[in-house]
Amino acid sequence: MNREQRAEIRDRLAAAYAGDGLWGVTNPAWPLPEGLARGTDEHLVYLTLVYAISGGRAPQSLWAAARQTYADDAELFAPYFLAHAKPAALVPRLQSHGLSQKPSSDATVWQRIGQALVMRAGGSVAKLLADHEDDALQLRAMLAHSKTTFPVLSGAQTAPRWLNGITAVAHHPLQNSDQLTVPVSPAAARALDALALSAGKVSAAVFEAVDALGRYGCAQRQPRQTVCPAAPGCPVADFCQYGAGRSHPE
Repeated sequence: MNREQRAEIRDRLAAAYAGDGLWGVTNPAWPLPEGLARGTDEHLVYLTLVYAISGGRAPQSLWAAARQTYADDAELFAPYFLAHAKPAALVPRLQSHGLSQKPSSDATVWQRIGQALVMRAGGSVAKLLADHEDDALQLRAMLAHSKTTFPVLSGAQTAPRWLNGITAVAHHPLQNSDQLTVPVSPAAARALDALALSAGKVSAAVFEAVDALGRYGCAQRQPRQTVCPAAPGCPVADFCQYGAGRSHPE
């Protein structure tokens, strides 16, 4: 597959994910909780905390729970409150709408991220970004050297997804965000395999869409099926080895 074909796949997936969605699924981080304005520092903190506990979670249910939790308990997203909170006290509040699925570890990470924002940037994500010249690569390097201060958020998959979310969801432009890559998830690997693409990482800008393709599209095909039943609604079926009219390569 040549560069132009890869770019076409990327563009089609990104457009579908941002528009009508992939099998009805669009970017679940995009809708705002009631009472939260896009791009404000409060929104940046909300994104930061939710991304920090997002690893391995089904995105749709995670962000739906986050919106409900924020609407009912906005204090839980306030860095200065978190800086002095006890993780154990946060557990029932994080579980009230299913935001947390790993009660003890999620509460600890949540509290420590809030504390880190206060310690490093006076509770402001916007200041944290500005202190690193609003540069995604500088921020990624800082996180790589701050694993204790920013647990989980500094991870190889979580960090670039968070930084991309800051740009794509909060509309806070970061320099060099187009250079961020994310290790593929099991669902993304399934999608890449169907497209006969081999890659250990994908661009952060397209990761969520590729992951959604694998979760909601490619997962519909059983191992022995030579044509994918999801192909009629798939924006990249004509590039897929299991697309309509194609058969599994022998």
